[in-house]
Amino acid sequence: MKRLLALVALIVTGSIGKAEAATITFDDLFLDEGGIGGDRISGGFLFDTANNHSHIVRLGSGSENGTQFMIIDDEGGIHPPGSANATTISQGGALFGLASIDISEVLRFETFARQVQVTGNVFGGGTVSTVLMLDAVFFEAIAANYFQTFTFDATWNNLTSVVLIGTGAPTADRNYYAIDNVVVTSAVPEPGTLTLVGLGSAYLIRRRRKNRH
Repeated sequence: MKRLLALVALIVTGSIGKAEAATITFDDLFLDEGGIGGDRISGGFLFDTANNHSHIVRLGSGSENGTQFMIIDDEGGIHPPGSANATTISQGGALFGLASIDISEVLRFETFARQVQVTGNVFGGGTVSTVLMLDAVFFEAIAANYFQTFTFDATWNNLTSVVLIGTGAPTADRNYYAIDNVVVTSAVPEPGTLTLVGLGSAYLIRRRRKNRH
């Protein structure tokens, strides 16, 4: 019985352990300044751009933070109507959490996004959503770190995907912005999952007691 209880304790303890975090920096990708790229895979995550228009740069477009970063845009409005410049982040079907992300204005004052809408699709249905306001501190052709760090609370967990959409640029069909240092975490079981683990453990203990009589 003691061994069984110890096993149950290990299962429950492992289930409620802290999520492990990883930072996606885009430093594992080739630079393509001046070129146009499509979807990206970095740190094991897919960044699926709706209009297949993105750039991996280290310095350029009026922003810089000392490392490589990903520029996302809505160049020429070539996306399908209604899809905006949506970029979907996913991990091949695996669940994950979003802890924080760095975002910066890029390109020109009239074409960069003023805010980025972030929506997380939660496993089992439902969404979490927020709008991140950019500070619009921007000077063309001057390299500086204009990235802001935005953090997310515990509700941004057990996600199947996260969708980013830049909005608010004065020039239609543009909304440029850059992302870097995307901190993701491993999924943490919901309380309901822990309840099921507890019920299953109680059933095993009860059954073992009956078998002894």
